[in-house]
Amino acid sequence: MAEVKNLVVTVITPTYNQAQYIADCMNSVLGQTHRAIEFLIYDACSNDGTDRIVAQYAGDPRIRYIRERDRGQSNAINKGLDIATGDVVCWLNSDDLFFDNTVLDRVCNFFVQNPEVDAITGDGYLATADGALVSPLKVDHTLVNMRGMATADYFIQPSTFWRRNDIRLDEGLNYAFDWKFFVAMYRAGKSVSYVPGYFSVYRPHEASKTSQDSARRRYEICSVLDFAGANLPQKIWCRIIFGLYALSERLRIRSIKSFAKLANNAMRRLSLGRIFSC
Repeated sequence: MAEVKNLVVTVITPTYNQAQYIADCMNSVLGQTHRAIEFLIYDACSNDGTDRIVAQYAGDPRIRYIRERDRGQSNAINKGLDIATGDVVCWLNSDDLFFDNTVLDRVCNFFVQNPEVDAITGDGYLATADGALVSPLKVDHTLVNMRGMATADYFIQPSTFWRRNDIRLDEGLNYAFDWKFFVAMYRAGKSVSYVPGYFSVYRPHEASKTSQDSARRRYEICSVLDFAGANLPQKIWCRIIFGLYALSERLRIRSIKSFAKLANNAMRRLSLGRIFSC
C-alpha cells in the first residue's frame, strides 16, 4: 500500500484578474501539512497585478505558473489536467481556498485506505468576499450518486478530489462544466464516495460566475440534464424556466425572471426536491 506522504496531489488553479483573492488561495495550498503537491496556476494574462503576487512565491518548487491566453476557465483547467502528474487531482478556483491545512492529508489518507474509490466529495463552508466564514455547506450524502446528479449538481466543486484519469471538461460550457464533469465520472463507471468533513471555503462575490443567473446558465442546465439522463418532467420543467429567462432578457422585463424564480422554488417544494432548475 502506498504511503500517504508519497501520494502526489495536483492542484489546478485557473485565474483572471483576482489579485485580491489569489494570495489566500495560494497560502491555503502551500500551507498544507501534506507536502507532495504539484500546484499548476493558469493565469489568462491578468492585468491587475496577479503576476506580481504569484512572483512572491517563486522560490517554492511546487508551483508552476503559466501565464497565457485561454479559451475560458474550462480550457485552462483542461490544460492542467493534460499535464498533471499527481496521483490525486483537484481544481481550486483562485477566489476559493482549502478549509484548513489538513485537507490534503485527509484526502490522501482516504484514498490510501480505500483503493477501490476513484473520487470523493465532501462538505465546505460559505464565506463572505473578505473570507469570513458564514455558514456550513453540507452535502446530502443520499444524493451523491448518478440519480441525484441527474437532478442537480449536489457536489461542492472545490471539495471534490479524484484519482488522475482521462476525463476532461466540456469547453463548450461556461457555467455547468463542473457538473457535467462529475456526471461523466459516473458514466465512465468511476466509484464516487461522500466523505464527511470540511474541505474548502467557497467565496461567492459579485464577479463570480455563480452570481450570474442568466438564460445562458439555464440553457446549460438543460444540456447537462440531457447528458445525465434526467427524467422527462425534470427536463421539461428546466426548459420552461430557461424559456422564461430567455424571454425576460430579450424583452428586458425583469419581472418575468422574478416570476420564474418563484415558480421554480414552488415546484421544488411541491415535488419534494425532484423537479426544479438548480
